[in-house]
Amino acid sequence: MSSEKSLTADEILPTDRYNWVVQDCPVCEKPPTKLIGKRGGAAHRSGAGVTSSIWLCKDCGMVFPNPMPVPIDGLGQHYDIDADDYFQHHDQGAKFSNVQVLLDQAGDLVGAKGRLLDIGSGRGELLKSARDSGWECVGIEPSSTFAEYATRISGATIYREPVESCNFPESSFDVVILAAVLEHLYDPNGTIKAISRILRKGGALFIDVPNEQGLYFRVGNLYQKFNGRDWVVNLAPTFPPFHLFGFGKKSLCRLLKKHGLEPTKLRFYGGQSNLQSGASARGSIEVLASRLVSAVSNMGSLGTYIETWAIKQ
Repeated sequence: MSSEKSLTADEILPTDRYNWVVQDCPVCEKPPTKLIGKRGGAAHRSGAGVTSSIWLCKDCGMVFPNPMPVPIDGLGQHYDIDADDYFQHHDQGAKFSNVQVLLDQAGDLVGAKGRLLDIGSGRGELLKSARDSGWECVGIEPSSTFAEYATRISGATIYREPVESCNFPESSFDVVILAAVLEHLYDPNGTIKAISRILRKGGALFIDVPNEQGLYFRVGNLYQKFNGRDWVVNLAPTFPPFHLFGFGKKSLCRLLKKHGLEPTKLRFYGGQSNLQSGASARGSIEVLASRLVSAVSNMGSLGTYIETWAIKQ
């Protein structure tokens, strides 16, 4: 949870269409304890975004900017762009295949096809597949452009406000999907608390987030230090894909258990690097190295991503 506090003159950053709010760890609810580097603007290989200070909570391992850059014009400042442009690195055909696997897992966990909530519906692939498979579906997508696309594709009812504001009845969902969303939210603690309230006992929540303790981020940060920079490769607070909070196994599991959700079936995987090649030979080498690290991190618990199902206790 963020807290409004006064910053010293040295801590005040240029506005650049952001309000800068002092940020506490959403899991431990206290200030972070270690500055790990800068991200964005002058601290980015392409100069993307505005420079943020990235901190670590030593208690749970959560990584986040402090102060937090909150867009002055609301979420539309980040997300009111064409859905196909934002998801340009996402294979829509592969997405339909992947969500069917997810829906099969959901049915096995809760015993039958019931009521499903998809938070962060994006282009609506999961909602369409779920409705076609016999689930009763509702979506949440705050981006107006994404929501219009998802409604057209899926035909499902899609709310355009946070789950905390939707006033769903208590215990009204069998399954909640939060895939590649939690890292984008300004109040992940409040969101998980709200999900726990509307999920029935024995219901299942799916979460998929980047693993900021993974090999990709560790090697990337060491590379920046090797080059004498105070940069990090964690998060993207002011440029696409706008990742605000960085989870690891410890911080994710603590947040879920804090709200009566028991993690199960944790899986780590490497995924694919979307780092784009620069004009220089050095840039090309960086891209090749990032792809190699992503491939290697498919092994063990240092993968670039974490996914888990959590059961409401």
